[in-house]
Amino acid sequence: MVTSRQARAVTSVSVQQLKRMVDSGVLERLHHGLYRLGRMPEDVHLGERVAWLALDPDVVVWERLDQPVPTGVLSHRTAAALHGVGDLDADVVELTATRRIRLALPGVIVHRGALSREDWQLVDGLPVTTPVRTIADLAAAGTDAGHLASVVRDALTRGLVTVAEVVAVLAPHAFDYGHRALDGQGFLEVLIAQAGVPATMLAVADLARNTTTTTAPTVAAAEAGQLDVAALMKAMTESPQARDALLRSLSVAIGQSAAGHISSGAGAAAPARRVAEDTGTTGSDRTARPGRSARPAKVSDR
Repeated sequence: MVTSRQARAVTSVSVQQLKRMVDSGVLERLHHGLYRLGRMPEDVHLGERVAWLALDPDVVVWERLDQPVPTGVLSHRTAAALHGVGDLDADVVELTATRRIRLALPGVIVHRGALSREDWQLVDGLPVTTPVRTIADLAAAGTDAGHLASVVRDALTRGLVTVAEVVAVLAPHAFDYGHRALDGQGFLEVLIAQAGVPATMLAVADLARNTTTTTAPTVAAAEAGQLDVAALMKAMTESPQARDALLRSLSVAIGQSAAGHISSGAGAAAPARRVAEDTGTTGSDRTARPGRSARPAKVSDR
């Protein structure tokens, strides 16, 4: 894609020459002053590319992407759709720019907000707000809780964000959604319950992301965003701390789930206590304590 201003600046092509190339099919006119090569394959993100290029038509794409903030980035519902999270209707193209910009494009909304290099990433060649920044923007925009919950659910279970990150960006907006001021944890718990995410799935996804981030820093960013089971198993094999952390998380989750189905409080506490004791020791450390018989740990062997 190229704008007429860029074509004149780089190649000295006149407006009349551009028109002749459009008439002959060499170029396709997408919008006033915006062109692409003719007979190109269908681009599912064409509308997003047109809107982003229109933010700053004087600067070529590669120069804009080298900037800490390329004039503006795709954000809000558009960003959620590009990341593949949630079930929001992205019927308009939304962008966030650091200054006030008005575009004469139908179906395009430009928000004004602060941006830094940590707030955006490339998705299919387009600058898009990161998943955690996208959640923050949607919450600030007052997105209904049901749709916001679906975005949070997908981002967490796919390992695109951590629980701590989501809690931090939800906290400033908790009061607006009917929760205690700055109670990001309570806000997140309500969203998770509304989205129907199992506690075990959430614990494993969050632990997997943290583990792969700390033990495999050389993994490519695109791969690190997914729940890589092989990488998780490798990390657990090489790191006793990672293994013990996972087992403790699962023990707590299993104990909490079992407590709801066992009428006797003592009956529910004993299995969870045995699991916690067994997962806290490994290999030769798993010995009987003084004064207790070394009974087989049936729960952990299962």
